Amino acid sequence: MGGLFTGIALKRSGHRPTIYERSAGALESRGGGIVAQRNIRRFLSDHDIVDPDEITTRSHERRFLTECGDVERAASETMVFTSWDALYRQLRDAFSDERYRTGTAVTGVTPETATVTIDDGSERSADVVVAAEGGRSATREQLRPDADPEFASYVAWRGVVDEAALPAACVEAFDGTFTFFQGADQLVLAYFIPGPDGETEPGSRRLNWVWYDTLDGRDRTAIFTDTSGSERTFSVSPGRLREPVRHRQRERAATLPPVFETLVGETPDLFVQAIYDLTVPSMVADRACLLGDGAFVARPHTAAGTAKAEGDATALADAFASHESVDEALAAWDQRRTEYGSTLVARGKRMGDVRLNLD
Repeated sequence: MGGLFTGIALKRSGHRPTIYERSAGALESRGGGIVAQRNIRRFLSDHDIVDPDEITTRSHERRFLTECGDVERAASETMVFTSWDALYRQLRDAFSDERYRTGTAVTGVTPETATVTIDDGSERSADVVVAAEGGRSATREQLRPDADPEFASYVAWRGVVDEAALPAACVEAFDGTFTFFQGADQLVLAYFIPGPDGETEPGSRRLNWVWYDTLDGRDRTAIFTDTSGSERTFSVSPGRLREPVRHRQRERAATLPPVFETLVGETPDLFVQAIYDLTVPSMVADRACLLGDGAFVARPHTAAGTAKAEGDATALADAFASHESVDEALAAWDQRRTEYGSTLVARGKRMGDVRLNLD
């Protein structure tokens, strides 16, 4: 996502970016829902990609439930949501195939000369290398080896369910709302997102949920060992959770309000992500830069991961347009976006610690 935001923004500014994507086929969603922040919607409109209303859903009330399912409190508030796959498809369609190299992995970066080494052993050079590789960025590990992710001592269980597969009472409980339940050391939320092909009509949408849960008294290794027997550091993707882990989490859903318990039980492929914090001292090294989650990972409570990637990309294009040299542009961009990323990570820590009552 960060690579496409950057490629589109730079191309519009008159540059000739090439995106190297290590995946050979179409990318699949592993995040489900996204809060479609205003800057994301503005990007789609300003670059004539799609009318944001065509790929977003809205809630008009923020609602908190009691454990028995009653409404504890509610407030009028409009939130806009989309799905990872709906947004990705629009961005991908907006970037030319000839400059989008799939099945091409970058194995190394030489920042002094803005050169990348490709997995076939060849090299490519440009004015700048932008590494938008997400939280597990290999380029960050090379350029900032001391910037290690810090586990926040809790996880996010997640899932997406087709609206048509849910009981009518469950659909009614969540329709038009951004719904939460906060219990002892846990927080769960849900909202509607577009359907698999971007549908936004009632009946064709999906319900996205996130359940923040501590690991007190539980074996993290067991939870993050997938069906192949491999231990994962950051996430176990949909369909890869072992049956005992999936069964245990569904049992734990009995501690949630009934509509959330139903939602978890009806989810065919729940998955889990470790919550962690990541910061870098600088996003730029010579002629290479780290963008999006490759530089800063803020906790999902901020609802800013995708918005941050867009902000980094747009700010980079603006910096090149407003400075005489590449080095000046990168220095100005680095100062501005590093400050923003650091502030966002700190805010995410405060939000997570308060909401889960963590010490």
